[in-house]
Amino acid sequence: MRIPATGRTLKIVWATLLLFAPQFTVRMVAEDSPPAGGHSSFLSSLALLVIGFLLTTVTGAIIASMINKKSWERQTRIDLFKQRYVEGTTFLDELSKSVGSRFFALQRFLWAIDTASDEKLQAIEQHYFKTVSEWNAKYWMNRNKIRLLIGDERANLFLDYRDDFHPDAPQSLHYHFVKAHRFVMSARNKQIATAEAQKAVDDLNWASSELLEILTTEFLKRATALELLKAPAVAESTLTKAMLEHSRQPRPPRDWSQPH
Repeated sequence: MRIPATGRTLKIVWATLLLFAPQFTVRMVAEDSPPAGGHSSFLSSLALLVIGFLLTTVTGAIIASMINKKSWERQTRIDLFKQRYVEGTTFLDELSKSVGSRFFALQRFLWAIDTASDEKLQAIEQHYFKTVSEWNAKYWMNRNKIRLLIGDERANLFLDYRDDFHPDAPQSLHYHFVKAHRFVMSARNKQIATAEAQKAVDDLNWASSELLEILTTEFLKRATALELLKAPAVAESTLTKAMLEHSRQPRPPRDWSQPH
């Protein structure tokens, strides 16, 4: 039977030792004098031997259990840390791929407006909108993962709901995509020159590169400091702030799966 290494068990063992130790001492001293009877002396020695064996076994089992528990806890933390690190690096790879896919599809679409035939332009446009749909299906999940891995402040750099009310001066990456998308579609409809849309796409390029650098650096800092198993700093939800900013009426983020 495995004896659990708990503080309560240790207290019971030590109390037992303190209770019986004086009696053992008295018996041992008494046995140094000429014994009154050899049979009684033998039984006393045997009893001391049995009790000592039991106490040693119990104490040894408790100590071994404590050591095993500490070792298990340490190994479990190491395994969890490794798992969290792999999850983090995998997510950053997937996010980088998602950002790159949508950005280069948008840039290709813009280039094609002035150079491609109508049929080719339509095919490129359809491909671009496929990447937009994939992006829109994941951006909430990506924001939540950034919150869990790094923290709210960095998650806001990816998607800040307040940007929905500042479309011409976005602070978060998602709304930089929204702005660039709007400019490219205006160029597609001959409402503005492609050169003007290119400026918005260039800004998007810098915003994308900067955010991915920030996220990777922050993740590596947390990993180096062995903080991946600690909860990141929590801040007030920007969704709540965005709702209050819009005349204090709840309003969800816009659906950007279709041209606006």
